[in-house]
Amino acid sequence: MILYPLSVELRLAPSLYAPKIAPHFSRARTRFRNILSKDIDHAAMTKKKSGTKANPLRFDVEVIRAAAGDKAFGRGQAYFAGGQVEVLGIERAEVHARVAGTQIYRTKLRHAGRRVSGECSCPAFSDRGDFCKHLVATALAVNEMEPDKPIPNYFGQIRDHLRAQSLDTLVEKIMTLAERDLALFRDLELAAATDGKDDDALFSSFAHAIAEVTRTPGFIEYDEMRAWASNVEAVLARIDDLIDRDRAGLVLRLLDHFFACMGQALQSVDDSNGHGGRLLARGAELHLKACRAVRPEPLALARDLFRRETEGEWDTFRGASEPYRDLLGTAGLAEYRRLAEAAWADIKPLRGGARRVRDDRSPLYHPLQSILESFAVREGDIDAMIAIRAKDLSSAYAYLQIAKLCADHARMADALKWAEEGVWQFEDDPDKRLVAFAAGLRHRLRSP
Repeated sequence: MILYPLSVELRLAPSLYAPKIAPHFSRARTRFRNILSKDIDHAAMTKKKSGTKANPLRFDVEVIRAAAGDKAFGRGQAYFAGGQVEVLGIERAEVHARVAGTQIYRTKLRHAGRRVSGECSCPAFSDRGDFCKHLVATALAVNEMEPDKPIPNYFGQIRDHLRAQSLDTLVEKIMTLAERDLALFRDLELAAATDGKDDDALFSSFAHAIAEVTRTPGFIEYDEMRAWASNVEAVLARIDDLIDRDRAGLVLRLLDHFFACMGQALQSVDDSNGHGGRLLARGAELHLKACRAVRPEPLALARDLFRRETEGEWDTFRGASEPYRDLLGTAGLAEYRRLAEAAWADIKPLRGGARRVRDDRSPLYHPLQSILESFAVREGDIDAMIAIRAKDLSSAYAYLQIAKLCADHARMADALKWAEEGVWQFEDDPDKRLVAFAAGLRHRLRSP
């Protein structure tokens, strides 16, 4: 769990909330002890009770350089040389550390022969997945350690301390943390709310949490998106828990609310790093998981998915007929296709060149084309694929795409026919790619 401090400390009364939340701890004591140990210092690591351990690892410097690139490797060397790395623990082939950069970043580095992988809490890793300078500095710091020199075991010490505490003491410690951190309080509140509430009351609690975490006061800038998205992810994790608690039907209702809130929120964020898109994808994953648990009626599911795929602004359910195929079954897939073909028939064909026919392209064009092509591909029906793409012949490039489709399936005569027709239709505005493709086909077909 990643927690973000608030600028204003919440002043909550533990006596008010403890009766509501405490019973939850009595049923999941070990789980929340682990949460507490992570939140006290997420950059610590489990070790033996002795509190120390010798360092068995060495990272291949050239492997690290290749993973990071020369620029990040050089910066990592500077961080290491500047003494900005603190190794917190090594267990088996995994290292936990913290690195002082523009802020304190947590790193986790894994060693497997000549392969290396890792995670970092910095933007370079969380936004782009880069093997960053902080991971480089961590590897170099581990290599510099003397093999027999003991390493402090911070996680082990904390866990040993917590295991010795009473349940009441642990509850008070967590409540104290929740008073200072809204994200932790919200997470505990949702966890406690799942116990004993009926669906309507639970929906109200979770819908409020969704609205709260997706709210965008003003505009969410690029460097604020990671923290914003993390709070949304935490609520989605709790919604996932509901599926495992046999409340998948409730989850489907909550996801409708989630997608509506996210659609509005994404109008007011800088999603250059893709956090918003990943949240929508996570919501779509939960929708599929909940549907697998509920097993909706196939025709109703087909109509719902078709609506989402054709009306959704963010392509969250693009290509939905494939992942939901087993749930839709024969009847559901047939209904999906019927809906797409009916809507497709209402879209006017577009033509260019000598047969120029212009029309405003329907916003349904691309989603419907995608749906129908998915059925054609599934059935291996190349003629259907050609007919779908021939709906829009308003550019020379459209002819080129059809010609290439024919050539890819060894229908060379058809490919040449489409290429030559495109060259003729757009002779006043030729596309060099189409002209070259047509010439190449003629040469191949005339060669012995």
